Amino acid sequence: MSLKAILRVAALVAVLGLTIAATNADEGTATFRAKLTGFQEVPPKISPSTGRFEATVTGSKLSYTLTYSKLSSPAFMAHIHFGQPAVNGGVFLWLCGSAAAPGPAGTPMCPAEGGTVSRTGVTAADIQGLSAQNLSAGDFAAALSILANGAAYVNVHTTNFSGGEIRGFVRSGD
Repeated sequence: MSLKAILRVAALVAVLGLTIAATNADEGTATFRAKLTGFQEVPPKISPSTGRFEATVTGSKLSYTLTYSKLSSPAFMAHIHFGQPAVNGGVFLWLCGSAAAPGPAGTPMCPAEGGTVSRTGVTAADIQGLSAQNLSAGDFAAALSILANGAAYVNVHTTNFSGGEIRGFVRSGD
């Protein structure tokens, strides 16, 4: 093999390597967290309940874990809402549901008395539209922007507090 051919092969390998590295860079990971209490609800609640939400986004998929305990009554649904502190906003992602409020297909069941619910592989198909807030159904990039900009909160709804017993603002973990 000539020196010229070796240099061409080396250049090709370098270009392919950069392409693979750029593709992996596009698959970046972001993390988000929230600590849920009754004091963050609107209106605030005196509640012994606490909760924690953690999410990881890799590329175009989101995985989450929601844990809560000491609720005053059974949980029947939990969501991520588009709204700032002290303001209620629309639901753009269901975290868990129940027989009474099952949520869209793929929504796991809420542990009624407290516990942990997790889901992997949340995609654009799981993002609900909010026309009043200019979020289109399936717009995963916009949903990530909401999370990254601190304009989302998680809340857990119970039979005693159907509007939500505990709530927490989602913060970037990066």
